[in-house]
Amino acid sequence: MKKSISNISPLLSDKLESLRVLLVDDDEFVLDFAEDMLSELGIKTVSRALDGHAALTAIDSALRPLQLVICDLTMPGMDGIEFLRHLADRNFEGGVILSSGSDKRVIKTVESLVHAHKLRFLGTLQKPIEEAALLTALMDLIGSAPTDGYGLIQKLTPEEIRTGLDAGQMETFFQPKVRMADRRVVGAECLVRWRHPERGLIQPVAFISVAEEYGLIDDLTMAVFRKAMTHLGIWTRQGHDLKISVNVSMDNLNRLDLPEIFADIAGQSGVKPDRVILEMTESRLMSDIATSLEIITRLRLKGFGLSIDDFGTGYSSMEKLKQLPFTELKVDRTFVCGAARDSVARAILESSLKMGHALGMSIVAEGSETQEDWDLLAALGCDEVQGYFVAMPMPADEFIAWKTRWEASN
Repeated sequence: MKKSISNISPLLSDKLESLRVLLVDDDEFVLDFAEDMLSELGIKTVSRALDGHAALTAIDSALRPLQLVICDLTMPGMDGIEFLRHLADRNFEGGVILSSGSDKRVIKTVESLVHAHKLRFLGTLQKPIEEAALLTALMDLIGSAPTDGYGLIQKLTPEEIRTGLDAGQMETFFQPKVRMADRRVVGAECLVRWRHPERGLIQPVAFISVAEEYGLIDDLTMAVFRKAMTHLGIWTRQGHDLKISVNVSMDNLNRLDLPEIFADIAGQSGVKPDRVILEMTESRLMSDIATSLEIITRLRLKGFGLSIDDFGTGYSSMEKLKQLPFTELKVDRTFVCGAARDSVARAILESSLKMGHALGMSIVAEGSETQEDWDLLAALGCDEVQGYFVAMPMPADEFIAWKTRWEASN
């Protein structure tokens, strides 16, 4: 597993190091994955159990009380539901995190059960577990504020965001996109990071929603778009044939002049619009379609590629997709990572690929983290892949060197 959490403050690091954690799951691979993730966070005391009986034995025999249990629900012998009841009978005072790929309605019921047992519930992590989500749950346990996955932070204020924008502190990172047919690097997604002078590198979860709420999202999007076009222009002049994807907030689509602005910025950097893909999140797109359809269509007429991001997490229908001029469909990582071992995720992944191809769209799978994920995507005919199995997001000045190494080895 590749690292994606770093720059943790010394105080937080000390608290994490002292945690005593019990992992309960009947899948050794899941236990290995979770233990590696905890180890990267500096947590040194991790016990494992393959079912509820073994977990209770570990709790009863521990020399010092365990402080956290991360528990699966479906296990042979004693399942997670029964195990939670026994935890409550023992007046377990530590935190409880559920880890499950079960139906969401089942999970909601179990969450209510945890509260009814008066256990200290920290949250549910969908399988495969995401590092940032795990760390956020851990913050609740150790009494610290939520984190963005890089450092201990809270959501930043509008004033801080304006200061950061004015100071040019927003940086562009790039996560490669690889064509599966020949393993060539065909582009990258541009991702914003904030290089804060005091708090280090901050991920967008800490400031995007605040920027949208307080009317700063246009300035933020323009700052990111300009930097992305500058880098793409340089790389194009160096002879690299790439497309860059840039995320666009649905709040940006209230500007009727947005197509002209984007075209002008791209042109000033020597970039043709057809080398740029604008990514829009599916769930918000569907709710705002009446006000955004004109701008979306005009962006496409300008030559920009248009991508539906996080596909599968909203409520799109085939009819709606057919009505919109999208060129790319990005399948959400929830249905990609581990899909070879999850029949429901695989079914959604396969149907998304078939539907996208039937509509003439290029399909990009997000969240490919293992060889198993890659092999399944290849077998299903996915066009492009993006995820940790290929590479993590990286600063612009590292991207071309990485690209050169990847293509030399493939």
